[in-house]
Amino acid sequence: MKSVLPRIFLAAAAVLLIAAAPDRINLLPRPRIPDGFGVNIHFTDPKPGEMERFAEAGFKWVRMDLGWAGVEKQPGKYDFSAFDRLVGHLDKVGARAYFILDYGHPRYDGGLSPHTPEGRAAFAAYARAAAAHFKGRGVIWEIWNEPNISFWKPKPNADDYTKLANATVDALRGGDPDAFVMAPASSQFPWEFFETLFASGILEKLDAVSVHPYRESNPETAADDYGRLRAMIARYASPGRKMLPIISGEWGYSTAEKRFSEAEQARYIVREYLSNLANGVNLSIFYDWKDDGPDPKENEHRFGTVRQDLSPKPSFLAAKNLIQTLRGYEFRHRLKGESPSEWRLLFARPPMLLGTGPGPVVQPRESIAIVSWTTDPKASEASRTPSIRLVKPEDPDAESLEALATAALWTGPLVEQGRGAITAPDPSPRIYRPPIYAPHLTARVLGVHQFPLRLADPGGAPLTPPPSWVRSPSREFEVEIRYKDRPLPALAPFKIWRIDPLELAVAPRGQVYQATIKNPSKLPFEGRLVSLGPDRRELATVPVSIPEGESERKLTLPIESQDVNLSMRDSYETPVLEPILGRFEPIRGLDRSEVLDGVETILHVENKGQAGQPVKTTIEKSDGRDERVLKVDFQFDPGWRYLTVHPRKPLPIPENAREALLWIKGDGSNAYLRCRFTDKTGQTFQPDLGRLDFKGWRLVSIPLDGSAKGGRWGGADDGAIHRPLAWDSLLLLDSPDRNKGGAGSVVIASPSYRLDH
Repeated sequence: MKSVLPRIFLAAAAVLLIAAAPDRINLLPRPRIPDGFGVNIHFTDPKPGEMERFAEAGFKWVRMDLGWAGVEKQPGKYDFSAFDRLVGHLDKVGARAYFILDYGHPRYDGGLSPHTPEGRAAFAAYARAAAAHFKGRGVIWEIWNEPNISFWKPKPNADDYTKLANATVDALRGGDPDAFVMAPASSQFPWEFFETLFASGILEKLDAVSVHPYRESNPETAADDYGRLRAMIARYASPGRKMLPIISGEWGYSTAEKRFSEAEQARYIVREYLSNLANGVNLSIFYDWKDDGPDPKENEHRFGTVRQDLSPKPSFLAAKNLIQTLRGYEFRHRLKGESPSEWRLLFARPPMLLGTGPGPVVQPRESIAIVSWTTDPKASEASRTPSIRLVKPEDPDAESLEALATAALWTGPLVEQGRGAITAPDPSPRIYRPPIYAPHLTARVLGVHQFPLRLADPGGAPLTPPPSWVRSPSREFEVEIRYKDRPLPALAPFKIWRIDPLELAVAPRGQVYQATIKNPSKLPFEGRLVSLGPDRRELATVPVSIPEGESERKLTLPIESQDVNLSMRDSYETPVLEPILGRFEPIRGLDRSEVLDGVETILHVENKGQAGQPVKTTIEKSDGRDERVLKVDFQFDPGWRYLTVHPRKPLPIPENAREALLWIKGDGSNAYLRCRFTDKTGQTFQPDLGRLDFKGWRLVSIPLDGSAKGGRWGGADDGAIHRPLAWDSLLLLDSPDRNKGGAGSVVIASPSYRLDH
């Protein structure tokens, strides 16, 4: 087959984010393998053969603590010699340093994290000296490590960290005006911590926001966290910095006993690197380079890609294979799969230029690659392991994939700041390279508009999704690209995140409906909540006034009818959320008694399939409301421990039940919330419902259509809902920490169904 790339000279078009200052942005890698792949280390002087092993994998970055106490050995005097040696070793293998400025000094603030003006000034002086010393060496800087957890002494304090971060970034610029600076290196995604930090104006100073997206689940689940973070950055940053880069600064999976298998770690290192690229996160540091100790049961000893003797673990070999096979390939698009769990990433390697004749000859040999896997936990191990297909020129789909690879669209989450106002890394879709495509390549948002894709010139209309009045946290849209008027392989839907989202949850509480309006942006809102009857007549209306700075508002409405048509409107009478429709009914036993009277609570140990041990529960009145609640006190020893609150007798779920709703009173114990129900084939579903990381009452929704994330097993084992359904456990409470156990209490009130009319 004739290649779609003729003998032409292709000018390289750099794809740059618009967030950081032009003189510093080039310190960040493009979405090209392995330019942004790195590991965390814990040494300045490698063992014999260690750098050779490192270079064998092909990693390009190391993240390492440049600890304050080890550098300032005398007041105001700094010894960077150990880190000079490390940078020298990295230079020899073509890698770069990602240094963390961190931890207390016994000479200042009693060795605690800097929290006084004197302590902050001393830390800033050390940072300034470090930036000046390594100026021009390609080093990037991070301010502290996980200050939102125990690494900030004596305990996390967002205000103190914010003061230190602002002083430190100024000091780094004083030592090197071109220093590339990141913060806060947070453990996971602490939203309230981010609010405090970003409100200080620090986004106007930073070059990137760094996070550590650790989780017990697969790497792809970080996509929504990145989207919410992107929207928060856009809310606080000035117009030119709304797309400040996000960096995955530390994230790994331990192979200690009862954690992740070595095969899982191998799959996840590759999927972490690749899914981050698809999310617009171009720099990823995997934790860890090497196992930190000999104990196979100690979690912290088993994060490495190599063992202590430097012998490779499967994760090392998986990363090495990815890098060797796709070196030089750049991420272009995520292709649409048969289901959302299927990931298919399209990569392209820039064509090689051959010959010295009147015009260079473009040789596109093996220039396109597709990496595929599924996140379905029940799929085969082979399907869950990324596979690489190098597309050959003679392949039937080579022409369409090569054409698709030339189109440059957005990478990662988009942000909607208002109706029709979209913030994107590069708001102008275009073509990467050959002008030959200009007359033949078109794109359209499905159902909206179409126009030719173009080269990177200032003219032309941007490709933007249709505006929406809905203020739910995110929405999706699809783009179709055509070549010579033929549709190219479909792209996965793009996701837009609202800068000012609202969420409405409502369910019966005793003799009233209680509504919770979540306002995570803390922006002000004025409107009203309206309950409509079958004839669209207003049955009840409640004013909604959320002042700036408030993240949640609770309201009550009288129960005029079990049939609900509830909508929320702004002050212009525009609906801002999809209406809540359906019929609410309490969950009752077969004899129509209150369901909480017919349940028992069982403690399960090590999931041995045995009957378990009964746990005492109490039925009591709820906070002065006209309702009865079930209270469960729990005590988990270390190990696999969980509680089930399940019916004593079989309890079917109505055929037309759309979701189940439970009012849960949390205690901040951080236990995992789950439940279980089975379908007619015997397939058990275990939806994940979050954690008890809150205090007070919260409405928990349990989708009954199979859409909830979580485990499943038995029966058809196909993920499809085969009605009728029946309850196994109304609530399942899993230990907050299997290594340490945990204790607390949970209260359940007013369980109900929302039924289709």
